[in-house]
Amino acid sequence: MTQVSENSLIMTDKTTLISNIEKSAIQISKIKVKEGASLYEGKIILFYHTDFNSKSKKKTKQLKAKDAGVLGSVLVKEQDVVEPGKGLYTYKSGCSHSTVINDLCAECGIDLQKDEKGPLAGGGASVPMVHTIPSLKVSHEQAQILGRADETRLIEDRKLVLLVDLDQTLIHTTNDNIPPNIKDIHHFQLNGPRSPWYHTRLRPGTHQFLASISKWYELHICTFGSRNYAHQIAHFLDAQGKYFSSRILSRDECFDFHSKTANLKALFPCGDNMVCIIDDREDVWNYALNLIHVKPYHFFRHTGDINAPPGLNKSDNDTLEEGYTIAQLAKGVSIKKSNAKPSSSSSNSNSVPNEGERKKRKREELKEEEEEEGNGKKRRKNKGEKNYFSGNNGCV
Repeated sequence: MTQVSENSLIMTDKTTLISNIEKSAIQISKIKVKEGASLYEGKIILFYHTDFNSKSKKKTKQLKAKDAGVLGSVLVKEQDVVEPGKGLYTYKSGCSHSTVINDLCAECGIDLQKDEKGPLAGGGASVPMVHTIPSLKVSHEQAQILGRADETRLIEDRKLVLLVDLDQTLIHTTNDNIPPNIKDIHHFQLNGPRSPWYHTRLRPGTHQFLASISKWYELHICTFGSRNYAHQIAHFLDAQGKYFSSRILSRDECFDFHSKTANLKALFPCGDNMVCIIDDREDVWNYALNLIHVKPYHFFRHTGDINAPPGLNKSDNDTLEEGYTIAQLAKGVSIKKSNAKPSSSSSNSNSVPNEGERKKRKREELKEEEEEEGNGKKRRKNKGEKNYFSGNNGCV
């Protein structure tokens, strides 16, 4: 095969016409692109023959794009005979860079860091929509298309979206030394045998809650824990990947280490009207109206949220009693929230329960969750299901 150069004629609105520059007629043998396709330098547009009337073996040539752009109209069909000077196709020069990964355009392949002065340099891609790949970005227009497709899929599946926090919502983790004989504790290291040990306990009723709620919600993890930590905990919660799959947003993908709301617009570009959130902290979501505030789960003494944002000590938040339990969420709750954010004066008011009241509330909460766990055991026993909450004290 030999390459032939293009004869370009600039038309209106930056549209370029590519025509046959051979001295004789050509026959189109194969068209390799469709109208609206993205073009990059060197991309093959079509194959053709110049000596198609010869009895000898036909000589095939290829027509390649000279620069990036978007294919307009294809003016020929396969097996057409095209006279010299007649048009073959039109295209608009310049790439919109609507999909970018690591500063490389996925459409035209150009390095956007090097091509700062080119047409549409920098690209229109600025929305990272994939949880685990923040370097993969799409344009706002493409994000809207993908967002609407996701909404359509959810409506067809008759589901909403539930963003789930990990630490002190579904689990409690400590990196303090603990006795090795405590039941139902997962022990793990994140960065090899010389790295610190972590010890995690699942909140009672968590497996039953996930199994129940996944019937109506597509589940996503959203945590301030590191990527390795988030995926390790996800394995404890969902070893088969049937609840969360790859929908795990960790601290490494968060835009803001102090707030989780910044990622909502990227994950759900068409709005969060189909999104619900459960978290033990309201401030990191800017007191969103679609947030269900969960009572912080404490199992290890003197350890709060080990992955709390900067400014909150690991032992803080230990006496907070507001919010719902997992058992209450499993039964269903009605949420009525105020638009007003809590003031600093109200948080320091005399309404804070005394030690006796806190202990009483704690006993009631534990009793409620233990009852829910016991009911779950009975249901699994009757159905012959695996018991996730007995004898599970092996190291991971």
